Amino acid sequence: MAQVTIYLEDQALQAARAAAARQQLSLSQWFAQFAAAEKRRQHNDWAAFYTELDALGTDGDDDFPTLEALRASARHQHPDLFFQRPRCRAPAHGATTR
Repeated sequence: MAQVTIYLEDQALQAARAAAARQQLSLSQWFAQFAAAEKRRQHNDWAAFYTELDALGTDGDDDFPTLEALRASARHQHPDLFFQRPRCRAPAHGATTR
Protein backbone atom coordinates (compact mmCIF):
# COMPACT_ATOMS: atom_id res chain seq x y z
CA MET A 1 0.00 0.00 0.00
CA ALA A 2 1.27 3.47 -0.86
CA GLN A 3 2.01 6.20 1.62
CA VAL A 4 1.01 9.80 1.01
CA THR A 5 2.05 13.07 2.61
CA ILE A 6 -0.51 15.85 2.43
CA TYR A 7 -0.50 19.45 3.50
CA LEU A 8 -3.72 20.90 4.92
CA GLU A 9 -4.79 24.13 6.48
CA ASP A 10 -5.29 23.76 10.22
CA GLN A 11 -9.07 24.10 9.94
CA ALA A 12 -9.24 21.42 7.24
CA LEU A 13 -7.17 19.07 9.41
CA GLN A 14 -9.48 19.70 12.38
CA ALA A 15 -12.52 18.93 10.22
CA ALA A 16 -10.92 15.71 8.93
CA ARG A 17 -10.01 14.60 12.47
CA ALA A 18 -13.55 15.30 13.66
CA ALA A 19 -15.04 13.33 10.76
CA ALA A 20 -12.68 10.41 11.44
CA ALA A 21 -13.55 10.46 15.15
CA ARG A 22 -17.30 10.42 14.37
CA GLN A 23 -16.78 7.28 12.29
CA GLN A 24 -14.40 5.79 14.87
CA LEU A 25 -11.58 5.61 12.33
CA SER A 26 -7.99 6.71 12.40
CA LEU A 27 -7.23 9.77 10.31
CA SER A 28 -5.34 7.55 7.85
CA GLN A 29 -8.29 5.15 7.51
CA TRP A 30 -10.68 8.08 7.06
CA PHE A 31 -8.58 9.54 4.23
CA ALA A 32 -8.25 6.06 2.64
CA GLN A 33 -12.05 5.68 2.68
CA PHE A 34 -12.45 9.21 1.33
CA ALA A 35 -10.06 8.43 -1.54
CA ALA A 36 -11.78 5.08 -2.29
CA ALA A 37 -15.20 6.77 -2.34
CA GLU A 38 -13.85 9.45 -4.71
CA LYS A 39 -12.45 6.72 -6.98
CA ARG A 40 -15.86 5.01 -7.13
CA ARG A 41 -17.60 8.33 -7.73
CA GLN A 42 -15.28 9.21 -10.61
CA HIS A 43 -15.72 5.76 -12.15
CA ASN A 44 -19.51 6.05 -11.93
CA ASP A 45 -19.47 9.64 -13.12
CA TRP A 46 -17.88 8.80 -16.49
CA ALA A 47 -21.15 7.41 -17.80
CA ALA A 48 -23.02 10.43 -16.46
CA PHE A 49 -20.36 12.73 -17.89
CA TYR A 50 -20.72 11.33 -21.40
CA THR A 51 -24.51 11.36 -21.15
CA GLU A 52 -24.38 15.03 -20.18
CA LEU A 53 -21.89 15.76 -22.92
CA ASP A 54 -24.09 14.09 -25.52
CA ALA A 55 -27.11 16.03 -24.26
CA LEU A 56 -25.33 19.36 -24.84
CA GLY A 57 -25.35 18.94 -28.59
CA THR A 58 -27.85 17.93 -31.17
CA ASP A 59 -27.36 15.70 -34.17
CA GLY A 60 -25.47 17.44 -36.93
CA ASP A 61 -24.04 20.32 -34.87
CA ASP A 62 -20.62 18.72 -34.47
CA ASP A 63 -17.76 20.57 -36.18
CA PHE A 64 -15.66 17.41 -36.32
CA PRO A 65 -15.89 15.60 -39.65
CA THR A 66 -17.15 12.05 -39.94
CA LEU A 67 -14.79 9.16 -40.48
CA GLU A 68 -15.96 8.85 -44.06
CA ALA A 69 -15.25 12.54 -44.70
CA LEU A 70 -11.76 12.22 -43.20
CA ARG A 71 -10.98 9.21 -45.38
CA ALA A 72 -12.29 10.90 -48.53
CA SER A 73 -10.24 14.01 -47.79
CA ALA A 74 -7.10 11.96 -47.17
CA ARG A 75 -7.55 10.06 -50.45
CA HIS A 76 -8.00 13.34 -52.29
CA GLN A 77 -5.06 15.14 -50.66
CA HIS A 78 -2.65 12.16 -50.62
CA PRO A 79 -3.59 9.75 -53.41
CA ASP A 80 -0.11 8.20 -53.37
CA LEU A 81 -0.79 6.84 -49.88
CA PHE A 82 -3.76 4.84 -51.08
CA PHE A 83 -2.11 2.27 -53.30
CA GLN A 84 -4.47 0.04 -55.19
CA ARG A 85 -3.18 -3.33 -56.25
CA PRO A 86 -3.41 -3.88 -60.02
CA ARG A 87 -5.96 -6.46 -61.01
CA CYS A 88 -4.71 -9.69 -62.50
CA ARG A 89 -5.88 -10.41 -65.96
CA ALA A 90 -7.33 -13.76 -66.80
CA PRO A 91 -5.05 -15.79 -69.06
CA ALA A 92 -5.76 -15.51 -72.78
CA HIS A 93 -7.97 -18.18 -74.21
CA GLY A 94 -5.95 -21.31 -74.70
CA ALA A 95 -2.95 -20.01 -72.72
CA THR A 96 -1.52 -22.22 -70.05
CA THR A 97 -0.54 -21.09 -66.59
CA ARG A 98 2.20 -22.45 -64.43
